[in-house]
Amino acid sequence: MFDVEEFWKFKMRVGLVRSAERIPRTRKLIKLSVDFGDESRIVVAGIGDQYQPEDLMGKKMIFVVNLKPKRIADVESQAMLIVAEEADGRVHLITLGDEVSVGCKVW
Repeated sequence: MFDVEEFWKFKMRVGLVRSAERIPRTRKLIKLSVDFGDESRIVVAGIGDQYQPEDLMGKKMIFVVNLKPKRIADVESQAMLIVAEEADGRVHLITLGDEVSVGCKVW
């Protein structure tokens, strides 16, 4: 069990996927360019076995933005996409409607 104070250390924001493309020579990796309102970041998501890049374009989703950048397949990922995962490994995107502003804080 974690204390709620541990949860508050994670900074989550709504981001809008501006572009998405498969990372060459990988099966699951998709490189996203995500707009957070005041900045854009590159995010690598391992959901390419279940989603096509065009499925992600224009979607507003939730990202953790204060993790240390990590190099994945020669691309520096600067945030982490939040998804829902079933027990069998199926992944569901958590998308937000137009009423939610790009960049707003999630808690």
